[in-house]
Amino acid sequence: MNALLEKGVINELACGANFSYILNDNSQFLLTDYKVLQSQGINGFIKCMKMLHNGKTEFFYMSGNFKTFASILTSISTESFMTIVANLFNNIIEVKSNGFLSCQNIDISFDKIFIDVNTLKVNLVYIPVSKKAFNDNAAFENELRTNLVKLINSVSSISNEKTMQLAMDLSNGMYSLEDIFNRIKGIKVTNVKPRFESDNSHDNKIMRIVAMNAPMHVEIIVDKNEFILGKNASMVDGAITFNKSISRVHCKVTNNGAQFMLTDLGSANGTYVNKVKLLPNQPHPIKNSDVIRLANSDFQIMIG
Repeated sequence: MNALLEKGVINELACGANFSYILNDNSQFLLTDYKVLQSQGINGFIKCMKMLHNGKTEFFYMSGNFKTFASILTSISTESFMTIVANLFNNIIEVKSNGFLSCQNIDISFDKIFIDVNTLKVNLVYIPVSKKAFNDNAAFENELRTNLVKLINSVSSISNEKTMQLAMDLSNGMYSLEDIFNRIKGIKVTNVKPRFESDNSHDNKIMRIVAMNAPMHVEIIVDKNEFILGKNASMVDGAITFNKSISRVHCKVTNNGAQFMLTDLGSANGTYVNKVKLLPNQPHPIKNSDVIRLANSDFQIMIG
């Protein structure tokens, strides 16, 4: 579900084959983003019209000629699914590169991703409001990746060797969306770089640990200078319960004021930083955008 709906920023209104979002606070409207959406040079979005509904700003989306991604999943082939995902990523990459719009304003619910069934082109819903659905681009990408992995694992008609490889790529924290797009297209990926820029300043910064391949959204805020992670909630500060391979007391994050460190606490299945396995009880520095692995689950480090 769209986070803006959950937060009460917008309400949805059915309009026959189309739909609209009603903005509860008109001051949240972003005129510049709306004008960019109206530009003929911006493709890949459902046409949006600004209107008034009982004095409130209404965004009317003309989606009637398209099918939702959710509605066609059980009737498409693996090749069509892969093409749609590639087109979806291509649209997002264009948003990231154009410098005018923000991925944080895109509704990535599968019932709000619209497909032209004749061409398999993807059309997204952009909500031009100042209140974002996601905290940052990293949170946006992690949500998209997690939802696609869940989809591949739950829809049997599209689950095969090719899509399972895609799921593995989506769960691999070292691959950016651009890398995965290239792999779908059969382009060899070399010189893989961290997905987000590093930030080595840790004064007054908050660390978040966000699961990348979990069956649910998991985000842990490190709020102590010594913070223990594991699956036994009574023994740790941050409990990770979705993966039985994670030890009861698995590892700890420490903050000495200048550097965050990660230490494996003798876990059964290991702790890794950017694919490098840590020696037990030997602290290892971690920074913004690093990917840590506890057993076989990847997590993105976000410091800010």
